[in-house]
Amino acid sequence: MSRVAPTSGTKVLYFLLIIISGFLIYIDLKHKSFEGIKNFYQSFIISSSYIFKSATVEPIKLLYQISKDKNELINENKKLKRELDNSHILNFIISNDSKFFADDDSINRFLDINNINEVFHLAKLEYFDTELYMCCSKHRAFIKTYKNNKNLIGSTVINDMGIIGHIIYGDSLSEVLLLTDIDHVMPIMSGNHFCNARGSGKPGKITCSYNNKVWQEKVSIGQEFYSSGMGGIYPKGILIGNVSDIREVEENFIEFDINLVSSPIVKNVVGVLESI
Repeated sequence: MSRVAPTSGTKVLYFLLIIISGFLIYIDLKHKSFEGIKNFYQSFIISSSYIFKSATVEPIKLLYQISKDKNELINENKKLKRELDNSHILNFIISNDSKFFADDDSINRFLDINNINEVFHLAKLEYFDTELYMCCSKHRAFIKTYKNNKNLIGSTVINDMGIIGHIIYGDSLSEVLLLTDIDHVMPIMSGNHFCNARGSGKPGKITCSYNNKVWQEKVSIGQEFYSSGMGGIYPKGILIGNVSDIREVEENFIEFDINLVSSPIVKNVVGVLESI
């Protein structure tokens, strides 16, 4: 059977410990004998906490801040790149403003609005099959406009080099029929010369043909051709390209190639000029 009541020896020991504890408290209060130990303990706790925080929390915070700063820098660079591309395209439009609008009413409308974003939209190239463009006759690009949900079918698509095509289908992505696609036809002119230029199916090249009995003035290598404004899609007077090759395909029929001044593969940002 275990004992419940303490023995006399246990009582004496307990009482002795109380006296020693009281004596130590008295010495500490009277002479601050344990002040150094307490300071060392507090210093140890503070140092340990600082070291633990420096070894665990601070590296995590630093990695998070670095990651955040990097993302902000990337986003800022993208924003600046987009603004730079936008300025290039806007400068191209401004330098050709009289050519982009076919009549005085359109120009006055542009001046009254005083905000080019009403008729011009910045877009990014979402998908472009370079291999198909290089090897085959079907030349298409898919773009997505920034901050715009309008139906832009029939709108001209440009980059800072010039016209690259027009939109033939619009949804979440807009499909662009490029000038070089064999299904594309564009009325162009050079002085009093007019013809319907067709896509050659080859990169950077379109073709024209004419009857030299009807059009007696000869075409020359290097001759510049511009958009005629006919057809209701492209604005008038934009440089399209230069004659690079001339050949007689049949009696009295002349065919010539035009090297385009613009290319769809050099820029990821394009402009969409709304049909007016």
